[in-house]
Amino acid sequence: MFPALIWTTNEPYLITGLGAALLGIAIGAGGTHALDANHYGAQLATERAAHAADIAKVNAEAAQQLAAALSKQQAAEGRVATIEQQFNTEVENHAKDNLAYQSQLASGAERLRVRVTSCVPSTAGSKSTAAAGSADGGATYADLDPTVATGIVQVAADDQHEIDKLASLQAYVKALQDQGFIASP
Repeated sequence: MFPALIWTTNEPYLITGLGAALLGIAIGAGGTHALDANHYGAQLATERAAHAADIAKVNAEAAQQLAAALSKQQAAEGRVATIEQQFNTEVENHAKDNLAYQSQLASGAERLRVRVTSCVPSTAGSKSTAAAGSADGGATYADLDPTVATGIVQVAADDQHEIDKLASLQAYVKALQDQGFIASP
């Protein structure tokens, strides 16, 4: 059938030669593959090392930026805490002063005087500390009733409290602007 493929016993080296050729091809291909793998393996190792260095650099930069941001935040928090402490101290001091003044007004130890353009004497039997208008048109003063004076002082104290809050908020915003957390107008 296949006359070219029929081997005879007088050609013993043909099978050995073909086997050796196939073995040589296999070894050559394996060696080439091993050389290629070594070349590409070295190149891959170089790429991995470069990638690891890039990641380490990015991580170091991120750590520096995080440390700077935390430091900035802590500085702002410290400034805000100082502002809050100042506000609380001012509010307490104003409240103490206000209560002391109101107590003095209520007891009569202190009087609240206002300037008036004309004065009418009070009815008989009541205390009147209002001065009669002077003939030359000078200023005339009258003492307010202690209850009225206390109410006026309380309104002024409420106003002062709001002024203190506004001043503290302005200082708070300024501190945040200085730290760069909010933009200046």
